[in-house]
Amino acid sequence: MTKSKLTLIVDGNWLLMSRLAVMNGRYPNMDELLRELKLLMIRSINLVLKTFPNIDNVIFVADGGSWRNDIANVPQFLINEGIEYKGNREHSSDIDWDAVFADYEMFLNTLRDSGITVCRERGIEGDDWCAWWSFVLNDEGTNVMIWSKDKDLTQLVKTDVNSCFTICWNKEGGVTCLDKNEDEFNFLFNASFSENDKIFHNICDKSNGVNKINPNSVVVDKIVRGDLGDNIQPIIIKKPSSTTSTRLYRVATKDIDSSLNVFDEQAIRSYVENLCDSKSYKNRLHDRTVEEVIEHFNYNRSLVVLSKDVYPDNVLNILSNYVTYTCSKDLS
Repeated sequence: MTKSKLTLIVDGNWLLMSRLAVMNGRYPNMDELLRELKLLMIRSINLVLKTFPNIDNVIFVADGGSWRNDIANVPQFLINEGIEYKGNREHSSDIDWDAVFADYEMFLNTLRDSGITVCRERGIEGDDWCAWWSFVLNDEGTNVMIWSKDKDLTQLVKTDVNSCFTICWNKEGGVTCLDKNEDEFNFLFNASFSENDKIFHNICDKSNGVNKINPNSVVVDKIVRGDLGDNIQPIIIKKPSSTTSTRLYRVATKDIDSSLNVFDEQAIRSYVENLCDSKSYKNRLHDRTVEEVIEHFNYNRSLVVLSKDVYPDNVLNILSNYVTYTCSKDLS
């Protein structure tokens, strides 16, 4: 198998929905809409490949539902409130979604026939595929560029000990990468560093800005503050200080501990207890005890973190079948 130097991972469902959003209502019938939609997706991918000629491989990933809807440790208080992961998402009623997804399946088969690696399995989300392939490819020394606007995926950015990287990219936002200086890494005696560094800077030079982040902050923020888009509820809601106001508040951004190890149970407990006992939150928790807040933290972690440490065995068994690829970007 030829090893890729820079693989583009395409978040397929994001690409589908983002292109569909700008095309809906512009065509007289579904057949013409779907034909143009497929052509637009291909043209979009080709434009990325033309912009970044270092890409020598494309992996296209697609949602197949979510194993997270079957998690057993859902807190009873969330069940009582009817809270369901991504249960708030609704499709536009003016689109024939059966036709869209049937055509999308044919599109995936077309990509497979062209030699592109396509990943779709029941119960596996596109985010999980992006995470899995970034692990596999970085382990072999391959650089990864994830094409998506999904902020959740930015938790995957990294620079590996062998100097390869995972970055996220989209046209509007540019590059999102790990917030570390090159001199913090021991690259001096790594033969791959010069080449990978050149690839990275070529991408940055052709991008609309570079955003350096702490990926752990993305995880902690979403666990603690929740995410309306995914129907993930904040673990702490505080009542207002005024007795005349009914407004409720999430944890303030300034109170997020970006360095928190989300797998260290003692650190989690200390963080929650200290926060709940602080001046801004004491006696203002809305319908939650400290123990329930910690329980909710652990549940949200299962929904948010993209890591082998949170995947159940049945999910890992499916993912582990995907460790090889055909190095290809031929979309002709």
